[in-house]
Amino acid sequence: MINLLKKDIRACFKTDFKMIIKLLVGIVIFSTILMPFATVAIPLFLSYIFIIKSFQIDELNKCDYFFNSMPIDKEDIVYSKYILSTIIILISLIFSYIYSYVIKSIWYVDLLTIESILIILNLLLLLVSITLPIIFKYGYNKSYIAINLITGITLVIVIFYSMQPIGIMRSSDGGAKLLYNSLKLFLTTGVCIVIYLASMYISTKIYTKKEIAN
Repeated sequence: MINLLKKDIRACFKTDFKMIIKLLVGIVIFSTILMPFATVAIPLFLSYIFIIKSFQIDELNKCDYFFNSMPIDKEDIVYSKYILSTIIILISLIFSYIYSYVIKSIWYVDLLTIESILIILNLLLLLVSITLPIIFKYGYNKSYIAINLITGITLVIVIFYSMQPIGIMRSSDGGAKLLYNSLKLFLTTGVCIVIYLASMYISTKIYTKKEIAN
């Protein structure tokens, strides 16, 4: 599985001119037109670009046929994708955390809070939990439209949460209410992690049956 993960990381983060332009254009758009939502939408944007790229490259190179000819456990293929997705999500959150300080030093606007980080993390975990089983079932090309639709809906949810008056909530609800909301958010994160692990199990079953059928 380590070799599969190394392969995915190399393929995923090997940037070309087209990828660099895509990343720069996306970050510029979030930094100007959609600046209030930059640090909440950028993690979604980066995670989508790199996670989907790993599946796109695999399908383009017909890696399924290669894997079938090698003594590789099908479960390890699924595990490597989920570990890769976890790494990408964490990197995107770290990048956004640093990015928020850059924005704060320029515009004096604090765009990223602990609450927003957890909300983004939960949404990314749920997004991956939904989309990866679909990709393992139907492949990248057949599921492309559905994946983009799900991602678009998720982006709307991210923007909606980023518009919530968190600061007002803190001052009006009091310490007890703030503690309750924080505990509820951490509990939600735990539930999302469980869903993420359940999704990995489902993807493993789907991919194994798909390979046997083929």
